[in-house]
Amino acid sequence: MSSFGTKRVNPSRFTISLRRHPFTHFGLPFLSLIVLSSFALTSFTTTRYDLRDQKVRSVSKEDELGMRKDRRKINARDEYYRMQALDQLGESDSYENKRVERLPGQAEWGELPVARKGP
Repeated sequence: MSSFGTKRVNPSRFTISLRRHPFTHFGLPFLSLIVLSSFALTSFTTTRYDLRDQKVRSVSKEDELGMRKDRRKINARDEYYRMQALDQLGESDSYENKRVERLPGQAEWGELPVARKGP
């Protein structure tokens, strides 16, 4: 004699409907969760970018207030011509190109002797 009975359990309505339509119990709630959470997160992301824009605007206003009025405005073209004039007068920092000494046995273009393949 067996200790456990062999009585069958009648399936409930939920189990029967789950077998017939698994999408309504698993797929539909999952997809609705994804869609609704994307709508909920849009408010958080807009708040984030609004605060960042506000911070950038406030820093630029502080910079404008902190600048002195007597500073000269810099123009890239004028600076270029000024540097060209200094170079022609010889007032710029003159330098000479000096080649870096190579290691013994090192090729012209910097290949190490170890990296070379056999003879």
